[in-house]
Amino acid sequence: MIRLCSLIALGALALSAPARAQPAPCEGFGVEASQQSGFSYDASRATDTIIALQLRVEAQDLSRSCEREVITIAIENGSAANPLLQASGSFLQADWERSDAVRQDGSTWRMSSQAVRRLVNGETLTFEFYRLAAGQFVVPDSYGQTLNFTTGDRETRLPVQVQAEPALRFEGESAGGHQAIDLGDVGNGARGESDFFYRTNSAVAVTLVSDNRGYLVHERGEAFGRIPYRASLSGTPVDLTGAAGATVDLPYRSSDIQTGRMTVDVDAVPASYAGRYSDVVTLSFIPF
Repeated sequence: MIRLCSLIALGALALSAPARAQPAPCEGFGVEASQQSGFSYDASRATDTIIALQLRVEAQDLSRSCEREVITIAIENGSAANPLLQASGSFLQADWERSDAVRQDGSTWRMSSQAVRRLVNGETLTFEFYRLAAGQFVVPDSYGQTLNFTTGDRETRLPVQVQAEPALRFEGESAGGHQAIDLGDVGNGARGESDFFYRTNSAVAVTLVSDNRGYLVHERGEAFGRIPYRASLSGTPVDLTGAAGATVDLPYRSSDIQTGRMTVDVDAVPASYAGRYSDVVTLSFIPF
C-alpha cells in the first residue's frame, strides 16, 4: 500500500508540469520611418530646432522571437560621430539627441532592446533624433542626409530634409531695437551718423519710413517750425518725403557680423524758434 501511494503521487507530478511551447522563429520584418518635425530652420530664432522621427514595423502579429532582432541606423555616406546635413557644399551641423530609444554604436546607432520590443508589439515610436543649434547662419537652401534603417536583410531609407530660411539677427547695441542720432546745434548745419550691427545669411531689404516725412519738427509742433534733412543708408541716398518711405537693398557679404550706417545731413538753418527738433525713422529689415 505504501508503494502504490508513492507511484500515484509521482504520476500526479508528471501531469502537472506540461512542456512550454517555444515561440515561432522570427521571419524578419521591415520598418516604416518618417520625419515628424524640423522641416524649417531659422538661424535668428533663440531656440534650437528639433528633428523628431517616427518608427513602426510594417508587419502585424510578429513572433515574440522578433524582439531579439537588431535595428541599426546609419547615415548614408556619413558617420554618427559627425552627422552633418549638406546642401551644395554647405553644411548644417546636427547634434544627436540622446534618448531611451537609440544609442550610438561607433559610426552608427542602434535601437535599444526596449524600443525593439515595443515596436514588435505593435507600438509606434516617436523620438527626438537631431538638435540643430540656433545661430547657424548658413546659406538658404535645402539641407539633408539619408538615414538607413536595417533589420536583418531588410533596409529602409529615410531622407531627412531641412529648409534653411533667410534670417537676420541684430547684434550688440542694435539688439535693443532703438538707436539715436544727436545732431547738436543745427544752426550752421550738421551731420549725424548711427551704426547698426546684424548677422544674416542673405541679402536684406531695408525700408525706411519717416514719421515727419523727412523733416525735424519742433517739440511744440509744426507751427513752431520744421527743418528739412537728407538721409542715406550705407551710402545710398533715401527719399523720406513719401508716406511709403524708401527701400534699400543691402547685399549679402558673409555670415559674420555686418555693419550698416544711417547718415543724416542738415543744411545751415536760418533764424528759427529755439528748442528741440526731432523725427523718428523706422527701419524694417526683410532678409531675402
